[in-house]
Amino acid sequence: MIQIYFRRGALVLILGVLLSSVAQADPNPPSIRSTQGAWKITRQWNAAETQHSAQWMENIYKLKTQGSVEQRIAKLQRILTDPQMNLLEQPDFLGQGSNPQIPAGIIRMAHASIDCAKLTAFLPAYYAYRRGLPWMFSYVYSTGGDVRTATNAVSATVSSFESGSLSNFFTSLITGYSSGNYRVELNARNAHLSDTVPVAIDKKYLMAGCPNYTDGHCLILADVDKYGELHFINSSTTTTRDIFTYNGMNTVSGIAARGSNPANEWADCFQGLRVWRYPIAETNASGVVTRVRRRTNEEMKEFGFSTEQYDLIREITNTQQIDLGGLKAQSFHDVIRLRMRSVDRIAPLQFMTEYADDLLEVYRLREDFVQEAWRDHRTNGPIVYPQQRDDENIFQALGRWETWSSPSSDVDRRNKYFYLSEWVDYAVRWFDLMPGFVDLIGLEKYGIKTQADLLRALIQEKERLFGEREMYYTKSNGEKVRLTLLDIEDRLYDMSFDPNHPPELRWGAPMDSPERATAPQTFTPVPGGARVAMEDAYRWQRYYRCVGTRETEMSFLQDMFTEGFPIRSKFDEQLETWLRYYENKSEVDRVAEANHTTAQRQQREQHGVVQPQY
Repeated sequence: MIQIYFRRGALVLILGVLLSSVAQADPNPPSIRSTQGAWKITRQWNAAETQHSAQWMENIYKLKTQGSVEQRIAKLQRILTDPQMNLLEQPDFLGQGSNPQIPAGIIRMAHASIDCAKLTAFLPAYYAYRRGLPWMFSYVYSTGGDVRTATNAVSATVSSFESGSLSNFFTSLITGYSSGNYRVELNARNAHLSDTVPVAIDKKYLMAGCPNYTDGHCLILADVDKYGELHFINSSTTTTRDIFTYNGMNTVSGIAARGSNPANEWADCFQGLRVWRYPIAETNASGVVTRVRRRTNEEMKEFGFSTEQYDLIREITNTQQIDLGGLKAQSFHDVIRLRMRSVDRIAPLQFMTEYADDLLEVYRLREDFVQEAWRDHRTNGPIVYPQQRDDENIFQALGRWETWSSPSSDVDRRNKYFYLSEWVDYAVRWFDLMPGFVDLIGLEKYGIKTQADLLRALIQEKERLFGEREMYYTKSNGEKVRLTLLDIEDRLYDMSFDPNHPPELRWGAPMDSPERATAPQTFTPVPGGARVAMEDAYRWQRYYRCVGTRETEMSFLQDMFTEGFPIRSKFDEQLETWLRYYENKSEVDRVAEANHTTAQRQQREQHGVVQPQY
């Protein structure tokens, strides 16, 4: 029995202790033990542990986006050693029976090698180590071509339980893991030993910590906002080893439809949202670990294993919509939003305001990268363009080109820009299907009654938001140039990804403008020793400045075509087309309603029913 003493302050103290003990309760207390391996194992993976892990990842994302300046630019070392960012540095969150902070040398080694794939591998392994959980990773081999772009199979696995030391395990992980680890089809050789499996689109399973793979790019889901939008953390290959938070739903793309290849039902079904194939520690009667193994697909259903993504893509491809309990989703992104949202209404203006801030930050970060690349060019000389190479292209290369060029990240930025038009279309469609789902707060002055009214209002608000947000870039001569989001939008297909180009071209300064006149003449070397003049290279690279996906084929430069390929319309042009459609639709609906009213009146008159006149 708990006795409560009502002496001044005592009740508050006692209740505080009780609440604190509840808050500190470990969701997955130690239950097993091990006597060998890279670290002690004291816990099994279960649903409670994945929720705990998700909380850890969400906190990192929160401080990377809302924390101090130092936290927002934090790299791996700061993330893991800042007790505010890394909840595992807080004893209550870490829990009993856990492992101490990883040695600084391993953190430095991981930081020095980190890229998008290695970050997705390192963070869950680090979490497993700290919490005393088993962990494994796979070695994969190519069935033909570069492992990063081929269809792969698993050759072996490495377990924390079988590794001789902590250093050996993490060194093997960092050196052996690449984006190719995700390219294992469900029916590939040893697929049951793969690192990940596809996950159900369900809040119970799709949570922070889940990886996302989109042809050549790996990300970690780090936040799901109230609208059901997914937000990710990923890393770059630059020497600065930055960790980014700007990628969102635009990176959930390229997912294959199940059965799209008649010869193989699961061909290319490795892209998309995944969940880790959590290992399980087998124990003897005394609770001592005797073996660590992969969970089977059947065992992974507890953690959300599902192939529904590939079925959903097939259904959308075949029917252009999916029925979700009476709600008609018209894209895979619609499905994600509707299933993952935590609110009953969406507020377009609020979303657009937050989106504009995020988009501006994406390009501010690009400026830091452009300046670093220009410094490297001036210090170390020109960087070879991977022209007509069998094992490299501009999106997947080696050496300095991979470090300092930006075709891949520029694809991400362009897709993030275009994502706004997709979201606006989503809001406008739902305004017709379920008007109460769309909150018009902040848009009252527009007197919105139809889809066309809403779209017209959102186009105007986008112009205002883009015009108000600005950044500056530094030209090659040190001068600062102001760019609003409207300017960036205008230059969307003009910003060079070539690290041999000065900042003026990297930021798309118009031809023959005073802004561009200060750019020094450079050249882009190609394999074999030829030099391509700056303006020629810039002109021949136009196609690659306009693509919306990373390409896996050979890249070209000299005499590359500069026109005749499709270019996606920008926001205003795309939405103006939709506006004409919705205006026509509104007119058709108005005429239909008038005809319906007339038909009703004529029917009443035929039956002798007189409608009162007012």
